[in-house]
Amino acid sequence: MNPIWENKFRIRAFDVDANGRLKVNTILDYFQDAASNDAERLNFGYSNFVPMGLTWVLSWAKFEFINYPNFTDEVKIQTWGKKQFKLYSMRDYLLFNSKDEIICKGTSAWLLIDSKSLRPKILPQLFPDIKMLDSKDALSDLPQKIIPSPKTEITYVTQIRYSDIDLNQHANNASYIKLMLDCFDQEFHKAHTIKSLTVSYIAQSRFGDEIQLYKGTEKENPLTHYVEAKNLSSSKIVFQAIVEWN
Repeated sequence: MNPIWENKFRIRAFDVDANGRLKVNTILDYFQDAASNDAERLNFGYSNFVPMGLTWVLSWAKFEFINYPNFTDEVKIQTWGKKQFKLYSMRDYLLFNSKDEIICKGTSAWLLIDSKSLRPKILPQLFPDIKMLDSKDALSDLPQKIIPSPKTEITYVTQIRYSDIDLNQHANNASYIKLMLDCFDQEFHKAHTIKSLTVSYIAQSRFGDEIQLYKGTEKENPLTHYVEAKNLSSSKIVFQAIVEWN
């Protein structure tokens, strides 16, 4: 069996932003969908694990954006399970344009969680015969803590809505990226594109939770920002991100 999951498709009108570029949160949706399909193919996906009381939770991810495709462009996605790193199952991603050029690279760290105890499980311990493609890296980065910016300002307060909720009954990972993108106005998005994005997912948010977004700028590089979201309902930090712009 091929260790790499691959699929091709054409970008639709609702996948792009006001500038005609494929939205970053949509790219992450694409990657998440590809990861789900690959896991199902290998028999450790949603339909396999839910009856066992297990669920996948994304803990950390990093993406590098080389170029952005536009409306009607054809793209190809590849994803593969890479290796076990401590408690994390690492998974990588590549996005290609129609010329078979890499336009986005990503790596991610997933936790396999017992739905009742919320304790992590080690995938290779549960499935000793599982095979991972540890010889291929999209990005070689491994999970690490994001250091908060020493000075941040509140950008806005919002609420988790029905459209943010996924199969696990909490806000989807890509929904948080939309919250992060909304910390920057339309003129900023018109002038800049994301070069790299590192995200640490720390706590869940559920329907109706109030979320407060904070933003800080790196002194050494004004085009590098720290973004943090706090759940006002639980007083917990929901996610942290470092976003570097072109």
